[in-house]
Amino acid sequence: MNTLELFLLDLGWSWTMSKAVPYLVMVAVGALLVSISRKWIVKKTFPSKVIIKLMLFIIPFATYFMCFPIYQGDFSNNSITVLKGEAEKELQGKKLIVLAIPGCPYCFNALDKMKKLKERVSNIEVEYIICHSDPETMRWYKEGAGNAIDVQLAENIPAMSNLASGVFPTFVLLEEGELLRIWSNNHFGVSALDEIELSFNK
Repeated sequence: MNTLELFLLDLGWSWTMSKAVPYLVMVAVGALLVSISRKWIVKKTFPSKVIIKLMLFIIPFATYFMCFPIYQGDFSNNSITVLKGEAEKELQGKKLIVLAIPGCPYCFNALDKMKKLKERVSNIEVEYIICHSDPETMRWYKEGAGNAIDVQLAENIPAMSNLASGVFPTFVLLEEGELLRIWSNNHFGVSALDEIELSFNK
């Protein structure tokens, strides 16, 4: 999340709009630059005019994209739904679980989104479950999470690792009843965050 995205989120915009609108703004800026440039390129030859206008139109979007590229999964929302079994009995209540492992930079970076989600949806409970038996491995995550997010060790490490299919972080939404919705990191985009917010704001 960059400063502009955070600003739009703080205004109450959805995750999807906050992610998409800055790119559209850069397109509009490019169009504005082309419009403004008409006066000072009027004497240029036709090929020069086309090249200059094309460059002015492209540069704002290209610059923003280079600084903040769109990655695979940024807008995705591909989850699977499974029935919770006896092996996952430690997962209780309606909450969002982040399955993580020690020293995982992607797991740690997800903390910023989780804290912003918690800030936007006060009644959501977000919990990190670390698939390891050493309590010391929680310290890194606890320091990053502060008081906003609970961090626990997995009670059943094989079951939690299996739930994540060995891919971390994995996001698990505990819904009503015994259903678990599971997203891998590559499928947990802004659309998924919007859907989760909606489910807790009903």
